[in-house]
Order: sequence, then structure tokens, then C-alpha cells
Amino acid sequence: MATTLDPKQIVSFEELLMSQVVQQEALTRLLIEKGIFAKDEFMGMVKLVDHEMRSKPGRAGFADLIYLDHRTRAQLWGKRP
Repeated sequence: MATTLDPKQIVSFEELLMSQVVQQEALTRLLIEKGIFAKDEFMGMVKLVDHEMRSKPGRAGFADLIYLDHRTRAQLWGKRP
């Protein structure tokens, strides 16, 4: 039996994706600021995981979109920095 969803609780794919991007960015910044790992270590791991994911059939990597500065993110999302 299907559950009826409250229209007020439904979000668009863009809103869901943006929420995930914001949370990922915040977590990454906190871990780097606290010295848990360095930015270059993070970027190295992003590239490694990206490569691994691209190697799997039907998967696309997103290393170029991770940890963007605010101006680049603004350009991608169509907003001013």
C-alpha cells in the first residue's frame, strides 16, 4: 500500500542536491580546519575515488565539482558570489 506524501514535505531534486553539497562542504571544511586531514590529502582522495567510480561501468566521476571556491559554485548554480 502506497503512503500519501504531504506536498509540504516534498523537495525538488535541486534542493536535495544542494542540501547534500552544503553539508559535504561544511563537513570537509571543519575536518580540514581541525587538522584531521590537509586539503591536499582530501583532494588526493577525491581524485582517487573519482577514478575508481569512473572505472565502473555506467558511473561518472565528479572530482572537478568537489571543494569549489564560492565564485565557481556561484557560476555553476547561476548565482552571484
